[in-house]
Amino acid sequence: MLDENGNEYDWDKILPFQKNTHNSVKIVVPDEEQTSKDDLYDADTFHNKLEATIATALQLKKTAIWITVPMSRARLIEEASKSGFSFHHAEGHTATLSKWLLDDVESRIPTYATHQVGVGAVVINAKNEILCVREKRNNYRPWKVPGGLAELGEDLDTAVIREVYEETGIKCRFNSVLGVRHTHGSQFDRSDLYFVCRLEPIPINKEGDVPLPVPQEGEIEATCWVDFDEYRDMVYAEDPKVGHPMMKHIMKIVEQSDQFDIQKTIVTSVVPGRKPSPVYHAAIKSESS
Repeated sequence: MLDENGNEYDWDKILPFQKNTHNSVKIVVPDEEQTSKDDLYDADTFHNKLEATIATALQLKKTAIWITVPMSRARLIEEASKSGFSFHHAEGHTATLSKWLLDDVESRIPTYATHQVGVGAVVINAKNEILCVREKRNNYRPWKVPGGLAELGEDLDTAVIREVYEETGIKCRFNSVLGVRHTHGSQFDRSDLYFVCRLEPIPINKEGDVPLPVPQEGEIEATCWVDFDEYRDMVYAEDPKVGHPMMKHIMKIVEQSDQFDIQKTIVTSVVPGRKPSPVYHAAIKSESS
């Protein structure tokens, strides 16, 4: 039987597969409820057909094979491991395995999810007070700026506005990015990109007043508008239990004009079908300047 590219192989002897990116193929194992019990996904039949599929992929000069396995057929993961597959990632009720096919070329299968994205917010009100929180756990410093982790598919500005509101009840507008910290060995042994952003509190009246912060139940022990000079002195302190080297640098930026902040611009993508994305960049001089 010929496939759409004119390649000939016997579909009865292999597992159904589909084209995948980077010259690879992908096998999608259906959920157990979607097929009969006496089908090709019993352990012995699956193993034999998987071996035949690997041979076919090699004939087609593919570089790798991917398999997605639902939790209802987790027993097939053992059969895949016998054929040289290893875990790549798992999410929800599905595990994804991979096998690099070229013995003479080092594997180019990328590591899954190398980084998590964290956000922190510098929010200063009209009284020159900075919004701070004290967590119920991991109290490394007397006060810290509110923040947390961005969710999958969530833009940076949306994430930091959400985190501030969840932790303090204060509604804000996004202004800019002040700096980025890159660390390794974080949660789940992933690397971490932590973006510190400048936000503006949204006033509740014409006088520019902002409400008192309310701590998030179960997560935040206390919230407060802290005098800016008091917070700055804290992060500048030489005492390692009080000072904060990263926020010391951020405070230097805050005290300068915001013309040096990292700005956001929405740009269209060159990839067909992909939605516009924010690009964060140094301030650009206007044509009139």
